[in-house]
Amino acid sequence: MGCTLTATEPRRVHSMKSEPVSSNAIHTTILEEVKQMKKPEKIKERTSSVLDNRIPLSSRQKFQIVKSWKGIERNIKTTGINMFLRLFEANDEIMQLFVFIGGYKTVTELRESESLVGHVTMVMHTIDEAITSLDDSEYVINMLQSIGKSHKTRLKDFDPNQFWKIEDPFLLAVKETLGDRYTSNMENIYNLTIRFILETLIEGFNLG
Repeated sequence: MGCTLTATEPRRVHSMKSEPVSSNAIHTTILEEVKQMKKPEKIKERTSSVLDNRIPLSSRQKFQIVKSWKGIERNIKTTGINMFLRLFEANDEIMQLFVFIGGYKTVTELRESESLVGHVTMVMHTIDEAITSLDDSEYVINMLQSIGKSHKTRLKDFDPNQFWKIEDPFLLAVKETLGDRYTSNMENIYNLTIRFILETLIEGFNLG
């Protein structure tokens, strides 16, 4: 399903034929928007057995992924970098959206890019916020849809189907970080979760 970057020949990054979008500035703004969004206050008498069918997880599955995600949070930078390097390795057209790639000749060099680390932080913050907020369906759906809309208004000619290209790199990076803790049960839950996140981003883009 995936690849091991360190086991392959360093890959040359193609030169960009068109002027790239300044993604750091865009995602800095998006991250600030996420931080400013306030979760609704917890209702003390909320009935936990009532599920929102827009989120394809049971109460137990939500509990399990939040617990599992703590292992990712402790290694969130490395997980995010591995995710993006796999994404770039497989998708030239995605790489060309990121202005900071221009000065790096190989994937190995790109791993050391401070700009990549900054972008990874922004994206992983969004995923972290979504996973840890699954009990607040209105908040997490509104948050993800807002980010999807931002891609439509701020990224010219962005194809929302490109969101799907992060699915496999995300799952591979999570598997690598969790190791033996990435059981078949957790694999299924992470699959359901990342698909929910990406579908909601695309919904937001289409609503924008």
